[in-house]
Amino acid sequence: MRDHGKISAMIPKYPKFKFVEYSDLSAIAEHLDKYPCPICELNIPNIFIWKDFDRPQITTINDNLCIYVSPSNESSYFLEPVGTSKFKETVEICLRHARKISRASELFALKLDPARYLVTEIRNQFDYIYSTRDLAELKGRKYDGKRNHIKRFKERFPEYKYIELIKSYKVEADGLFEHWFAQRKSSRHFPKLAYTSQKRAIDTAFEYFDKLGFDGGAICIGGKMKGFTISSWLNKDTRSVHFLYGDPSAKGISQVLLWEACNKTYAQAKYLNLEQDLGIPGLRKAKLSNYPLKLEKKYEITLRETAGSHQ
Repeated sequence: MRDHGKISAMIPKYPKFKFVEYSDLSAIAEHLDKYPCPICELNIPNIFIWKDFDRPQITTINDNLCIYVSPSNESSYFLEPVGTSKFKETVEICLRHARKISRASELFALKLDPARYLVTEIRNQFDYIYSTRDLAELKGRKYDGKRNHIKRFKERFPEYKYIELIKSYKVEADGLFEHWFAQRKSSRHFPKLAYTSQKRAIDTAFEYFDKLGFDGGAICIGGKMKGFTISSWLNKDTRSVHFLYGDPSAKGISQVLLWEACNKTYAQAKYLNLEQDLGIPGLRKAKLSNYPLKLEKKYEITLRETAGSHQ
């Protein structure tokens, strides 16, 4: 599925940490393969391509993999520990160090004693999970609007082509992203930080496209790229879709791109994880309009005596 190289770095033991590098991914995979998690934050390509924004550091606590994240826009936190050894003790160490565990899965949250821990839903971080077949076939009245969008797009752009996205298309993808962001930079939801973090993540994804096992597709109109999507396997049934951008001037292109990808590039996956909406109203509306099978809930965990002190 992925090639992280033959040599993997050693993950230090707490209280020592190291920043995530490509050579660490095999060691991280050894933990995640034993204890797979449904959330997109614990997708190995996601950990790596967003490393310049999240600045993840790794350590082991009681032989559990612990990832300490220090994003530019919020206080530092641990992702949920990966493993089951000395669970309560490991959670306590994480919370003494960082004061919060964030983006934790529902399965993890249910293991915690509510008298000891404050467990708070983070709605903006919920992942959207879909049936790939449903998004490929668009059957039923609830998808009438989607089918109409696709029909009108085909009428406007009968010459469009859907092609496999490969590493060498980076220049075209960069140009499309710049155009896409230029239409949104005045919005409070898309500050300069959002541009910088997304641009760097896209650059890293293309640089390691084959090594990290990415797949994707693109729509071209008149020989120019007008939309692209990139994903990787989250688990044996699910692909996590990291990027999906469409030229705003080509109305309906995002729906057509997703539909084409589900019929072709992503067809082998039973489920798609379209990741979070980050509280962006238009993005939430778009994700809900595709009728997710479920929302993969995520939580923030704090000790009750410190809850609210580190928001």
